[in-house]
Amino acid sequence: MPGDLTQDFDAHVPFSFAEIPETPPWANRGARVKRWFFIAFAESWLAILLFRLKQKLRRAHVPALPVLCDMLSRSLFGVSIGNAVEIGPGLMITHGNVVIDGRTRIGKHCQINPWVTIGLSNSRKYGFSAEGPTIGDEVHIGTGAKILGPVSVGDHARIGANAVVVDDVPPNVTVVGAPARAVSATRVGSQASAKSDEVLIAQMRQAIVDYKLRRQSLRSLVDTLMGAFENGSGGLQTAKERVHDDLSFLDAIAEADGGESTQVAAAIGAVEAVLA
Repeated sequence: MPGDLTQDFDAHVPFSFAEIPETPPWANRGARVKRWFFIAFAESWLAILLFRLKQKLRRAHVPALPVLCDMLSRSLFGVSIGNAVEIGPGLMITHGNVVIDGRTRIGKHCQINPWVTIGLSNSRKYGFSAEGPTIGDEVHIGTGAKILGPVSVGDHARIGANAVVVDDVPPNVTVVGAPARAVSATRVGSQASAKSDEVLIAQMRQAIVDYKLRRQSLRSLVDTLMGAFENGSGGLQTAKERVHDDLSFLDAIAEADGGESTQVAAAIGAVEAVLA
């Protein structure tokens, strides 16, 4: 247990403002400067700030500067947000690498994980249209999800990792899969919950395999695992509690852009064990 606590503390050190015991003062000051630098220049909230600045500049008919805002957002954070997009207050884009295009409307206090695409569809159902999705308030969109075409996503909905949404999603519903289908609502039977857990477990196992084969990053793996555990029923919630410390450790290492290590491999192995 003490070793686990030390490991967990060490993983979070780069992101702490607190004084670290038995460490030279210059090292503590350097850690604080690094953290402030990370918050100021590496967090994706700046991409949202650049988008809002771009919109104000466009309304004021200022030339060139809106294009510069777009270029900075794409090059620094991998976030591309089209001119026709409307975004409510409190949007959170975690870790960047997001594309939002078309006449898309996003409500208040939504969260968008990495590698998400929200925008246009050229399907037979809709044909080509500049209309994008309409997303309600407090919607959580998991890693790698796609929301395409003039669909509506209700308030408090959750879009699972790698889901492909091409139909309307009601409020307070979780959808997974391609095409996305509802797996949990306010009330679902035990049989439906078990089936949804099977889908989520399969997604997590595949994400672990992809990470081991270097097809995706540790950051993407952790986001997929956490999103799947959160969307699961009681059985998966219990499993999540059993590997809570391992998930927290992996999340910290991914946040610090850490590489492979025996501790990372052991934590992933622990997650695999509860999915068996």
